[in-house]
Amino acid sequence: MIGSSLVVLYGIALVSSMGVQSARAAYADDCTTPDGDQGRCMPFSSCRNIEERLTEAQKSGQKVPADYAVYLQKASCGEFNGVRHFCCASAQIQHNSKVMTLLKDENFDCGNFLSQRVANGYEVKLSSRPWMALLRYHQFGESRFLCGGALISERYILTAAHCVHGLQNDLYEIRLGEHRISTEEDCRQQGRKKKCAPPVVDVGIEKHLIHEQYDSRHIMNDIALLRLNRSVPFQKHIKPICLPITDELKQQAEQINTFFVTGWGTTENGSSSDVLLQANVPLQPRSSCSQAYRRTVPLTQLCVGGGDLQDSCKGDSGGPLQAPARYLGEFAQKMVEFGIVSQGVVSCGQISLPGLYTNVGEYVQWITDTMASNGL
Repeated sequence: MIGSSLVVLYGIALVSSMGVQSARAAYADDCTTPDGDQGRCMPFSSCRNIEERLTEAQKSGQKVPADYAVYLQKASCGEFNGVRHFCCASAQIQHNSKVMTLLKDENFDCGNFLSQRVANGYEVKLSSRPWMALLRYHQFGESRFLCGGALISERYILTAAHCVHGLQNDLYEIRLGEHRISTEEDCRQQGRKKKCAPPVVDVGIEKHLIHEQYDSRHIMNDIALLRLNRSVPFQKHIKPICLPITDELKQQAEQINTFFVTGWGTTENGSSSDVLLQANVPLQPRSSCSQAYRRTVPLTQLCVGGGDLQDSCKGDSGGPLQAPARYLGEFAQKMVEFGIVSQGVVSCGQISLPGLYTNVGEYVQWITDTMASNGL
C-alpha cells in the first residue's frame, strides 16, 4: 500500500494544502500528467514508470531525487480506498503488478479442467469445474442461492454487479465445491468403486466491491468482486479459473466460435437445476444484440448465444462464460473466463435471443486494481 508510508520512505508530502478530502479522486478518472500527457488516475502499482522509480528507490534505501518528488506531488490525484493515486500517462498504464505477480506465479494453478465433455446431455463431470461458486442470500426468512460466480483467487469471487447492487445486506455467503445441491455428499460410480468429492465449503463475505460506474438501468459495467472473509485453500474440487490477463487472450474473446456457460440456472427466482450444468453457446456479432436489445453494444460486452432455448437457461446470472485457451505459453489449455452472464441470458422466454455478457478482458485493469486496493 502506498500513502503515508511514502512520506516516511521518500521524504515527500503528497497531500497538498487542499487537505485529504478535496484531494480525493475517483479511480481511473481522466487527468493530465505534469508532462502534459493525457492519462488516468491510477494506483502506483498500475503505472509502469512511477512504480519502477519508487521500487528502485525502495531497494536502494534512498529517497527519490528532489525533482522527482516534486513531479510525484504534482502527479498525485488523490486517494481511493486508502491508496495514493497518481496521474499516469496512458502509455504507462499496466495491470496492477502486485496482483499480476500472484496470477503469473508458477504455483497459481488456475483453469485446470478434467473434461470438456458432459455426461447425461448437460451435467458436468464431478469436480470438473472447480471454480464454480454459488451466491447465497437471506431473503423473506429463508436462505436461497440466487446467483453464480467464479473463484479467481484464494480470496476473491468474480460475479455480476446486478447480483450484488442493493443486495449487500442479503448476500452473506459463498458456496464452493458444490455439484448436486440436494445431496450432502457428491459421488460418482467408477466401475465398482464409488468416488466422492470432498465436502462443500461455505465462506462468508468480507467486502462487496461493485464497479464504480455500474449502471443498473442500462446494465452497463455489470461486474463485481466479492472478497471472502478468509483464504480458501485450493483442493481437488475448489480451484480458480484463469483470467484473460494478456493482450492475446483479450483478443481471443472476439475470435472464439463456441463458449461454455456453466451453472445451476440460478436466477432471481432461485435455482432451476439441482445439479451443475453446462451448455455450448456460440459467439454472435454485436449487431445481433444491438438489434435484439435496441441499443448499441459496446466492446465491454460480448454478444453470445441464441438459437437454442435450452442453452440460454443453463447459466447462472453472474456465472462465467468460459473457453479453453493457451495460457501464458503453457502447452496444456486452461479454462479462461472471458465473460460474465449479464443480461437476457437467464430469462428463458418463449423466443431465444442472444445474451449480453460482461467482457472480462476489458475489466482486468479494474479487477487487478480492486484486488490490490482491498488486499490480496
